[in-house]
Amino acid sequence: MAAEHDGADRLSRSLDLLWGSKDKPSRGPKPALSLEKIVRAAIEIADAEGIDGLSMQQVAGRLGFTTMSLYRYVPGKDQLVDAMMDAASGPPPQLPAAEGWRNRIERWVQALWVRYQQHPWMLQVQASGPPLGPNQLAWLESSLSALDGTGLTAEEMLFVSLFLNGAATGLARHSTAAAQTAAHTGVPAERVGADYAQILERVLDTDRFPTLTRVVAAGAFRPGAGPGEGTTHDLEFGLQRLLDGIERYVEERTATCPLGASASATGPV
Repeated sequence: MAAEHDGADRLSRSLDLLWGSKDKPSRGPKPALSLEKIVRAAIEIADAEGIDGLSMQQVAGRLGFTTMSLYRYVPGKDQLVDAMMDAASGPPPQLPAAEGWRNRIERWVQALWVRYQQHPWMLQVQASGPPLGPNQLAWLESSLSALDGTGLTAEEMLFVSLFLNGAATGLARHSTAAAQTAAHTGVPAERVGADYAQILERVLDTDRFPTLTRVVAAGAFRPGAGPGEGTTHDLEFGLQRLLDGIERYVEERTATCPLGASASATGPV
């Protein structure tokens, strides 16, 4: 029960911060700080050092204020990270309706990828729940809007959106991890696949791992194709195959549903 109460309290505090009146303390002189300034400073720190390098004390020092000054605007670090995630998300891309749902979804996923390249620390944040802030909800609205009118049900539209988001996020996380490993070890990212292949060749038992052994021998882990390198080519290949499947499903749905069927239904029609 205590854990449930703590979770509900955290959610309430984050919602108040993201949607409430945030920049106007009820007492005291005209403030020299604002939530926007605090969040911007925190993002700059996270961009340079990662989310693990972030603390309320560090943010306060960057702004030239005491740590206690920040608590007039931000209840705690958890809420600060929530605000950072929403601010760093920014607005979603413009998706012209005339382009069709598939092109719009491609634009959406590619924009999501760019966002993670700009702020890799976002991939280090442990999700504590569904999106809360106005920018994050705008991204969800954008993807759902792109799928609206395809004949998918409301539930299917949400599943597709969450699945595409998860796929792009997972690949971006691998890409970031590989880049960070290269930076720490001095080993170029393009060498990771080749080194990994050499290790596998030494340790793999052909009888136990016959398919993996064949994949390694075929050069699938060659430089530029290693696991976790997460190039834009990897993203494009995976995205296109996902969309192929969704498009086929949409075509089948269109063929079996009345013309103009709405996605407002709660299940398959």
